[in-house]
Parts: sequence; C-alpha cells; structure tokens
Amino acid sequence: MIKALIFDFDGTIFDSEFTEYISWKETYDSFGVTLPQDKWLNSIGGVGLFDPYDYLEKLVGRSLEKETILTRRRQRDVALAAQQPVMPGVMDYLLTAKQLGLKTAVASSSEHSWVDASLERLGIIHHFDWISCRDDVGGKAKPNPDVYLAALAALGVAADEALALEDSPNGMIAAQKAGIFCVVVPNQLTSQLPFPQPDYRLTSLADMPLKQLLGHVSANGAPYLNSNAKRIREFHAAVGAPLPISLTMRNVENLALRKKLIDEEYQEVTAVYQQIIAALEAEQELDPVETLTPLAHELADLLYVVYGAIESFGIDADAVFREVHRANLQKAGGPRREDGKILKPPGWQPANVKSVIEKQ
Repeated sequence: MIKALIFDFDGTIFDSEFTEYISWKETYDSFGVTLPQDKWLNSIGGVGLFDPYDYLEKLVGRSLEKETILTRRRQRDVALAAQQPVMPGVMDYLLTAKQLGLKTAVASSSEHSWVDASLERLGIIHHFDWISCRDDVGGKAKPNPDVYLAALAALGVAADEALALEDSPNGMIAAQKAGIFCVVVPNQLTSQLPFPQPDYRLTSLADMPLKQLLGHVSANGAPYLNSNAKRIREFHAAVGAPLPISLTMRNVENLALRKKLIDEEYQEVTAVYQQIIAALEAEQELDPVETLTPLAHELADLLYVVYGAIESFGIDADAVFREVHRANLQKAGGPRREDGKILKPPGWQPANVKSVIEKQ
C-alpha cells in the first residue's frame, strides 16, 4: 500500500531545467558557439556529469572571465525561473495526497539553498513533510539513490510504500535503485531522452488523477512493465482509455469489439501459417528470418488483443495464466496424441480459474 509520494524537484515540480538550459544557451550564443543539446540532456537530473563552463572555454579556445560569466548567467536563470509556474497536475497531486493521508517529500540533486527558496517562492513548501537534498547526503546526487533513501528514512516508510515522480533518466534510476516505484513524467527537454524500463510513464501529471494512478500501482506493483498483461494496461492508460482495476462486466459493444479484434488478428495469423505451409509443401527454399518475421509479428499482435480482452474486464491476466500454467505442468508424463499434443493424465484436475477471479 502506498503511504508516501516523493517528488523530484527540478523539472518535475517546476521546469527550472528548461530555464537553466536557456540561460546557458544564450551564454554560448553570446560567444558565437553552440551548446550541444545532447551533452546537456544526458546530464539532467545529476550533478557534475557535464560542466557547461569548461566546455564553453574549450569551444572558444581561450580563458574567460569565469566569475563574471557565471554571475550573469545565474542572474538570467533566476529571472527566467521566477516566471515559471508549478508544473501541471502537481498541486492536484499534493492536495489529493493530503486528503488521502499520504506523506509527501522532495528528493532533489540540488541543494537546499535552491530548493527551499524556490518552494517558498512557489508558495508550496508547507505541502511537504520532508525535503531531501544532496547536501543532506554528502553531496551524492542522482543517479545515486541516497536522496531517496534519506527521504524514506525521514518519512518512516518502506521503499514499497512510496511512489516517486521523476522527469529524467538519472532520477528514475536513483528512485529504482532505492527500490521505489517510479512514475516518469518527462518535461519538454527530457521527453527527448530514452527511459530504459520505466515503472510507469505519463506525459503530464494532469493526464491521470492521483487516485487512478494509485489504483494502477496497487493492482500491478513494481516494476509496472514486468509482464505482457501490464504492458497492455500501460498502452490503454497512454491512449486515455485506462482499463478497470477490479472485476467489471462490460457492455455488448465492448465485447463485440474485443471479439472482432481477436477474429481479425486470428485470421492474419492463419493466413501467414497457410503461406508458410504451402511453401514448405512445394519444397521451396525459405529464409528463416524473412519467413518467421511476419509470423512472429502476427502472433504477437494476437497475444496483444487476447491479453487486452482478459484485462478489459479488470481480470488479472497474469494470475489467470499462472493458474493455467500450474494445471498444465501436471500434464507432464501424460500420454501423447499422434500429432504430439500432450493429453491429460489420469486424475488430472483443470485450472481453477474461478478461484483466481473470485480473489479479485
């Protein structure tokens, strides 16, 4: 059960990452050189991964007045940041968290001098039970998990009782290293970055109410994308059609659509099988890659709609599959049909799918 929300700060609560990038880009432009966006993007969420000043001197090819440049750049950054509002959905999440009795914290790679002052300016510092920054943990920034571990300890919750909200790959890795389920919410810069194995992803916190997100986490656990069935749920949430999280009888139109999707994919699978069988019977030379690629693709499409059909009722397809798998394992050692199919041995008991559904 989720008992706490832990927010990243820069880029998640408000988009200071974009303002910092703009202030550095303008600085580079003033010297007639270009700030490489890839170097900047890969450093987001961490500290010391890329030094924009050192790289500026390298591009210009001479020593510069460092303090003057850094002071001017910082003043521009502060001016831009002062115009930035709280990111969409953040206030709704904070208010809902309070209603639900959830604890809240910030876990940031920035220092308290920046985070605390910014939260004060935004008028939301009182919404947080704890603020964990890199100067609390010996300067260890993300992707190290230390700021998250410190937040967990301060809130008095276990890792599996918390939900992290992050905008960058470095932040996501830090949260996951701490054992926390991480919801990735990229901003206009970090949306250009790859996120390997996110637990869940939203384009904005405004896209999904906190209660609905908590329902997904409760039903699926972490990591979110650890099965095909859960990937189906991720797809439906992404397209704005989240599936129910408890047993639900659907209407005629929904059932008819699911049946139609399965029929269409089954026909496409059958057609590819027939083509391959005909070619083999004609003793044609077949390239395995060229031959099996369309078959594997169509079979995966069939799996996709079948999993979707089960999950559309709020039924845990993974739990159903596990029970069927358990029953099928009992067929080991049983008789075989002439075509090779393993038959049920004496005393075999079918899968008790009803018990799985009743538990929901």
